Amino acid sequence: MLIIPEIQIQSGRVVTRSASDENDIVHDMLPLDALEKFAAAGAKIIQVVDIDAARSKEINNEALIKQMIAATDTPIQVSGGIRTLIQINDWFESGAAGLVLGTVAITDAPLVVEAANRHPGGIIVHLVTRDGYVMIDGWKTQTAFMAEDIIRDLQVTGIAGVIHKATEFLDGNFMEELALTELLSHDVSIPVYSSGTVLTLDDISRLRYLPNINGTVISHSLMTGDILLEDALRIAAQKETNTQPDAITSNVKLGVYQGVRAYLAAYNTSQASRVWNIGLRETITGDNPYMEMIIPLVDLDIDNDNMTPRQIQSCYEAELDKSDVVIVILDGIEVEAWTGFECGYARAKGKYIYGITTDQEMKDPSRKRYASMCDELLFYTDGDDLITSHSEISHALATRTMVQNQDV
Repeated sequence: MLIIPEIQIQSGRVVTRSASDENDIVHDMLPLDALEKFAAAGAKIIQVVDIDAARSKEINNEALIKQMIAATDTPIQVSGGIRTLIQINDWFESGAAGLVLGTVAITDAPLVVEAANRHPGGIIVHLVTRDGYVMIDGWKTQTAFMAEDIIRDLQVTGIAGVIHKATEFLDGNFMEELALTELLSHDVSIPVYSSGTVLTLDDISRLRYLPNINGTVISHSLMTGDILLEDALRIAAQKETNTQPDAITSNVKLGVYQGVRAYLAAYNTSQASRVWNIGLRETITGDNPYMEMIIPLVDLDIDNDNMTPRQIQSCYEAELDKSDVVIVILDGIEVEAWTGFECGYARAKGKYIYGITTDQEMKDPSRKRYASMCDELLFYTDGDDLITSHSEISHALATRTMVQNQDV
């Protein structure tokens, strides 16, 4: 996992940004001193952000950043206020190892394509969101784009990766941001990095186990000294001691003598679908008395008319936190389903996800996208005999979730 220390500069000073304070936090450290410190600690690449340029100020920190590039052999990628091809070419000619584009990546896709073609591997996009919507102009302007709507389009421009930051979680409670970052990473084949989700070394350890997040950008905790870059790099570089990491999941220690709590993600508004889900639960729990299953739409006290989306989401989170495994019914997912969030949150929490479907060829793009988030797919035969279909699913789940502990 790549650790990218970040130096944010405003009026020549090192700053970091807080969600609870409109003013930037000024640190008692010069940008060149921070650069020297991170380079000496072994940083493979350092990100430098011109806050003034990002906010379209008349006076920016371009000269200082070019001085920093010349002062070190450590690769530097530059971010903030880069909006023209002339600027892009100038930064590379000045020795920048890479450029991070924000606003222009959303407002001028042809420019991004041209830049990526001229500088292969050198263009990264910073995708900043708030409540799922993409923000531009130094996080001040909310667009009508949802992150998942544009990340696939960004990939085909030829960029080298995406850095995702959710600004509503700058002061902590990063699980939702990680869930969204993890979800976005399933939509593209290019590297995806999180930003602003590390306050402690434990956060780095957690990120290591999210398989589709390639690294993280760290700023505030490095500037305050809460984290030493040497320690962060050491943890990120640790090798997995388990010889088969993909085979060991949170339910390995669960077995026939220890109950399994399953979360059934199957959002359907039709009565027939709900009856089908309840029938599946009855079959599974009847066949396996050690398995408990929660169906959010049936069991949770959710009032869609009077509860906000955030309140509803909190209800889902609480149940996902208590569950050992997540079972996703991939057939018939509706547009308004919470399935994407449920899967993303489950992955961020380290839950093992089973996808249930009849579609072995995955011809439906939407279904295929959700299937890619599952750790394992279980196929069953869809026929007129409902009991047979449910029994087939029940048997497949039982053989995987309930007997793995017999040799422990």
